[in-house]
Amino acid sequence: MYKVLIIVDKFKGSLTAREVAAIIGESVTEVRQDISVSLLPLADGGDGTIEALESRGCGVERHQATDPLGRAIEVPVLKLKDGVLCEMAKSSGISLLSKEERNPLITTTYGLGEVIMSVARAGHRSITIGIGGSATNDGGAGMLQALGFRFYDRSGDLITGEYGITGGMLSQIHNIDDSSVQQIVRELKIRVACDVNNPLLGDYGATKVYGPQKGAGKEALITLEEGMVSFSKVCKKFLKVDLSENPGSGAAGGVGFALSSFLGAEMVSGWRLLFEIVDADREFSNSHLIITGEGRTDGQSLSGKLLDGVIELSQKYKRRLWIICGDNLLTNRELEMVGVERLFSISQIEPNKERAISNAEYLLRKISRSAATFIKPFTSNEQTIKTQ
Repeated sequence: MYKVLIIVDKFKGSLTAREVAAIIGESVTEVRQDISVSLLPLADGGDGTIEALESRGCGVERHQATDPLGRAIEVPVLKLKDGVLCEMAKSSGISLLSKEERNPLITTTYGLGEVIMSVARAGHRSITIGIGGSATNDGGAGMLQALGFRFYDRSGDLITGEYGITGGMLSQIHNIDDSSVQQIVRELKIRVACDVNNPLLGDYGATKVYGPQKGAGKEALITLEEGMVSFSKVCKKFLKVDLSENPGSGAAGGVGFALSSFLGAEMVSGWRLLFEIVDADREFSNSHLIITGEGRTDGQSLSGKLLDGVIELSQKYKRRLWIICGDNLLTNRELEMVGVERLFSISQIEPNKERAISNAEYLLRKISRSAATFIKPFTSNEQTIKTQ
């Protein structure tokens, strides 16, 4: 029987990865009852990762923490064979705030630190952290504060903040003390799922690249960057090493920097980590056709995102690859170069973005049924791109 693997990410703002996979799977088999479909909803380590993996039968623990503005919340943590997976977006994510509340000058990663601390106290020593979708730009100082690190100003006074150190407070930090950090924190083995290569500082750093997305205006960006530069200097003095230029240090408003510098975390590609957890190699090797999908396919999709991983494994196992997406910004040439045979886009039948999002399920079913009519054995000379 012809086997189709549906490995998809969420359609941001409309459908979760589980919903996307189910809709495509149902629609394809309605048209072609003679094929076998396997569903593999995933994410790239950012927002939606836990929901995607939970569908694979992974258990979930719940821990108490606070959100980016200090409000009490309950945070899900995924149980893995050798530890747990925490999703930063669940405690310090931008999705937890309204548009009016988004301001990286006053948001903190303290809640992420609370989750890590709670997980450590529960006996876990191996933690995987997906750090996408953050609402913060505090260099990870709030997180470190919750883990027992202490920060002092030039007068020697302890800096705490109302609900944790925020992005706007970084310039106050003059000294760091780790004498209150518990042994269980020092024993943690942390892997960070990260799919961006930004350094901590500068034009391609945490503040200038991602700050505007988190609600920072021009003046706020100046304040945040000055604070981050000051904080990195204090960290260099304390640690006797400077990792601010390392790829991924600028991820999640500097959380990548804090985790690698202070906790010795290993930075790992998000999709590689997820593929390892679900044994994606086995799924690919057992399939004839790979159908992947995401809300928007663009240049970033080919730079460390889930699609990048799908392309790599499709090429490794010489599997046919199709894309079903909300919108596509790649050219036929770009798609052909990475081995995509066909692409089906909602925007081609509904170019209005708002209508496309509000009718995402109906439209996705429609283009998925259309895609199913093209499923047939291909000859070796039919590897050119065919955009529908």
